[in-house]
Amino acid sequence: MDIDPRRRAGRIDPLWFGHNLEHTRSVIFGGLAAQLLRNRKFAGPLTPEGTIRHWDRIGEEGCLFMPLRPAGKRGTAGEVYVRRFDPDLPAAGQCQRIQRFDGSGPCGIAQAGLFLAGGRQYELRLALQAERPMTVRVRVAGAAEHLDAVRELEGGPWTELELAFTCRESDPDGRLEIILDSPGVLSVGAASLQRADHFHGMRPDVVELLRRIGAGILRWPGGNFAGSYRWKDGLLPVDQRAPLWGAGILPHTDGIDEHEIGTDEFVALCRAIGAEPWITINMSLEGPIDAGQWVQYCNGSADGEWGRLRAERGQPEPFGVKYWSLGNEMGYGHMGGPNDPDGYAAMARDCARAMKAADPSIVLVASGTWEKDEWYDRVLATVGDCFDHVSYHEYTDLTRAYQGPAGAEEFARVVTSPDRTAGILADIRRRLDAHAPGGKTVGISFDEWNVWYAWFRRPGVLEGVHTAAMGNMFCREGRRLGMTLGAYFEPVNEGAMRVKPDGCHLTPAGRVFELFRGHHGNDLIETGPPAADGLDVAASVDRGGSRIFLTLVNRDPGAARAAEIRLKGIAAIEQAGGTLLTSPNWLPESRFDVAELPVELLDPHALNASIPPHSVAGVWIRYA
Repeated sequence: MDIDPRRRAGRIDPLWFGHNLEHTRSVIFGGLAAQLLRNRKFAGPLTPEGTIRHWDRIGEEGCLFMPLRPAGKRGTAGEVYVRRFDPDLPAAGQCQRIQRFDGSGPCGIAQAGLFLAGGRQYELRLALQAERPMTVRVRVAGAAEHLDAVRELEGGPWTELELAFTCRESDPDGRLEIILDSPGVLSVGAASLQRADHFHGMRPDVVELLRRIGAGILRWPGGNFAGSYRWKDGLLPVDQRAPLWGAGILPHTDGIDEHEIGTDEFVALCRAIGAEPWITINMSLEGPIDAGQWVQYCNGSADGEWGRLRAERGQPEPFGVKYWSLGNEMGYGHMGGPNDPDGYAAMARDCARAMKAADPSIVLVASGTWEKDEWYDRVLATVGDCFDHVSYHEYTDLTRAYQGPAGAEEFARVVTSPDRTAGILADIRRRLDAHAPGGKTVGISFDEWNVWYAWFRRPGVLEGVHTAAMGNMFCREGRRLGMTLGAYFEPVNEGAMRVKPDGCHLTPAGRVFELFRGHHGNDLIETGPPAADGLDVAASVDRGGSRIFLTLVNRDPGAARAAEIRLKGIAAIEQAGGTLLTSPNWLPESRFDVAELPVELLDPHALNASIPPHSVAGVWIRYA
């Protein structure tokens, strides 16, 4: 192939290589969150033993366990709720009540199965209320005893007990115990156990992987979870935030999210990994007033009501959240709020006006069912002046590839699907241009994409090759298609990284995203379309004009492909090298080996490299 760095076709935007951070399955608990305790706010039904689920009882005769729902009602999401939270009410609206009678043995609750790393420091918090003065013992033990603390509690209001300890040795089955050492009644409203080096309640090793994959932009809190999210609840101290319910998308945590991540934590994460924050508003609950106040909280000056509240919480400078979505997947019927084109158009218009009044510089993405003509006729043509982009979602099904005999035909269907995606996006582009009011250019926000397999991802090399082919398509076609934003669904435990209690690692897709950082911000070099069974290539040059980067995807499942690369319009190649992502197979759970790619210099203007089957390579060339 001929590569001419003078044939530039616009900048490769890092915003095309964004990611979602939706509270689904094991993305937060068991993934990004540093929290070790399940159901730490005591929500939901009882076990037959009288304890709230995920908590075990300690003690038998003379011990009574039951939930307690205190008198009074928690506020609803809104200004009054945030500013007047009642500290006498537990976060979940109920707590675990433990009663020890005179003459009985110790009573308490426990949670086991906690992984504790040897030498690591941990923080423990407990929200407790004793009816009268009493003694409480708190133990963390397993393979060894890590903490044994006795505290005297005064009777009366809720109190927060804070303890710290260092794990003596690695313990895969640690156990937290909260024990009444004297007769009385104790209520436990919240419990927290996490590593002391957490980053705003998040695991630092997972945060580092999010930085490594080069997320240009991060979309939060959903996705479907946006329909359950109440942003003002997130302004409370984390132990006082009510759990959020997301039945269907949170099967790993009994349908609840502990609300560990609010707006402040999300923005801090984005800053730590170098991503633009992107927020999806809750069209079913918030409406224009709350949507406008959310923008004010994020972007308003400290002189305004909500900007002042942000400043009082330790953030005097505006967050500068530029990108906002007007709901998620409206029109499909599974989201609350207006789902028909006319109803959505009216709500989107009202929310957009309130949000733009708070900050005219923000960029808005319209949700909707953009494969249907009526959304162009009754939304884009009527209120298209209120938003800047429209949302498109797509998943490639791997079910046939992973069930029954796997063959070249199924492999080819998956890894060439980005070619079909480009055709769909081109059709959306034509309809947007035909219906946009006043000749306005409306961008395409491809804000959910990935493979799909029976509600779960099976990270493997096939997914990695698909990700690389999609990335190459973005590089080659993104600007022509008017693609403005992109967001993979989603990195943590669902595609780009696997998180375990004792560590985390990048999957094949994660390795590909890390490799593609070489293109971010470069100028595209025009190349031809990919061969169906051969090499899929994207090429770019840095804006200084001295370094070329190419990504080569071998879309053949069984044969290697050689690439001879000849540079035009240069004096000579000064240096070249590469990285190879390869594997013996492409089955579920397969991993890429990361190796140096052998690059042979043929003459001052050409080089040669061979790419094994179902592999991805990055080649860099420095030239004069």
